[in-house]
Amino acid sequence: MGSDDTWRPSGIVTLLSDFGSTDNYVGQVKGVILGLAPQARLIDLTHEVPPQDVLEGSFQLATAWRAFPPGTVHLAVVDPGVGTERRAVAWIAGEHCFLTPDNGLGTLVFQQQAPEVAVVLDREEVFRRPVARTFHGRDVFAPVAARLVAGLTLDRLGTPIDPLSLVQLNIEPVRRTGTHTTGPVVSIDRFGNCRSLIGPEHLPAPPDRVLIRCGAARIRGIVPTFAAVPPGRTLALFGSHGGLEIAVRDGHAARAWDIARGAIIEISADG
Repeated sequence: MGSDDTWRPSGIVTLLSDFGSTDNYVGQVKGVILGLAPQARLIDLTHEVPPQDVLEGSFQLATAWRAFPPGTVHLAVVDPGVGTERRAVAWIAGEHCFLTPDNGLGTLVFQQQAPEVAVVLDREEVFRRPVARTFHGRDVFAPVAARLVAGLTLDRLGTPIDPLSLVQLNIEPVRRTGTHTTGPVVSIDRFGNCRSLIGPEHLPAPPDRVLIRCGAARIRGIVPTFAAVPPGRTLALFGSHGGLEIAVRDGHAARAWDIARGAIIEISADG
């Protein structure tokens, strides 16, 4: 099952949630961590995940964690099942430690780096008391993050479980068959760019010799930058997360082409 013996905390804790910035929820989470580990360095990834949108939270987590050094703790809470029998878990992958509800939030990280060790967070003596059934981010995950920064190991924070038992979302995979590749739009950013997990290795032909279809959109070739096409033109490129994006320069591709998350992108060799 692996071991966390070699994991050492860097002192950095990233925070990701659907809490938003209107209410004081994020501030409370930070207050609990700093009250127990004032040396912690807290980094906000985003708190603007749409409410209860576990897939978007998974995408945001998977596209950010590798920007941080080994030993980082990633506290991610998008938790529509808070207060139910769903497990609160901690797991280590690639020398990083993740604290999440066991609801599929780690799915896209798992596709990049298999978890090596995992525990159910069931040592109530380390929780903030009393534990609110509706705010495990503050009362369960935050104090555990602080204990990790202070040097506690996972075996002192929870009961080991098989990492393969962690819940995963059912996401349509990228498929390549001969001269044809398909994959879903998994996220749409605030600019309207339609993002996928289709990488350069999935292309059925060189980037300048592919035809891309998604809904009514038809794009010939993949360009390196937005500026490679005139304003208003639809384009395809590989975004900073490494996957193919459909975009409109200085526009909003999702609205322009009525593309929703889950829409299938099809790529074929063009000629």
